[in-house]
Amino acid sequence: MKRRLISLLTLALPGAIFSLPVGNPWDASLLCNGIFCEGTCCKDPCDSHTKWYDAWNLRVGFYGDYVFERHLQANEYTNHRTIHKTEIYTNAGYVALNFFDRLDIFSTLGATEMLIITGQEPLGGTGNRITVDTNTDFSWSLGARATLWEYGCLGIGAEVQYFRSRFEINFTKMENSLPDYSLNGEAVKYHEWQLGLGAAYRINIASNTTALVPYAAVKWNRALVNFGNGIFMPDLTTLTLVNFENDRAWGYAVGVTLVGCRKTGLTVEGRFADEKALHVNAQFRF
Repeated sequence: MKRRLISLLTLALPGAIFSLPVGNPWDASLLCNGIFCEGTCCKDPCDSHTKWYDAWNLRVGFYGDYVFERHLQANEYTNHRTIHKTEIYTNAGYVALNFFDRLDIFSTLGATEMLIITGQEPLGGTGNRITVDTNTDFSWSLGARATLWEYGCLGIGAEVQYFRSRFEINFTKMENSLPDYSLNGEAVKYHEWQLGLGAAYRINIASNTTALVPYAAVKWNRALVNFGNGIFMPDLTTLTLVNFENDRAWGYAVGVTLVGCRKTGLTVEGRFADEKALHVNAQFRF
């Protein structure tokens, strides 16, 4: 019930996330008209007739990110560093401040939960697998996305993002045993930053106002999970929760955005290589 309530609350927040989505690289230029305020595409910042209130606009929406496998490793130098499985689920509110239909400054406020399953070797032990479950906690991100080049129906863009969260451990559990709450409430800090570059192509399906915009992008990221070296003793074996980091720095994303009347957008994205994840973003322009 708690997780459902937090997820519902984030829908109302004006305001992306673990192993960060890339998003449509042309996103800053796709929604050129507002639901409440009329707008025009391709504003020229050098046009003397452009008013200050025409130079910017605001978009808000829902941001969901669901990571089914994030490739992590222990940053201790051992022979068995790979973490078996990491799942991360996020629901967030999204807000983007746009300038001249070319540049987005965006942020998210949301709730995230994480589940880690690993062998004991990265933690300094041997034996059955260990599960680390966290509570659902607050997370935020800040980033920028810019349209770099356009030609006809083709657009190229880039993005940079920073994400941060602070979890609390719910329980640890060794396979075939009961949950251990000795580390309950211990803090887990997570932060990540990412650079992305991609291309998108607009396919008009109803005049020039409704379109499908498929895209592909590559990304580079750096992530760190800080457990604070928490110690627990399953089956009388002393294990230390060492820090984790991303196992693979490079990844790629493919997705598509449905643009409705240049006022609303729905994006669905899949990410691969450094992770397996699904991202959904629904937004509208004021």
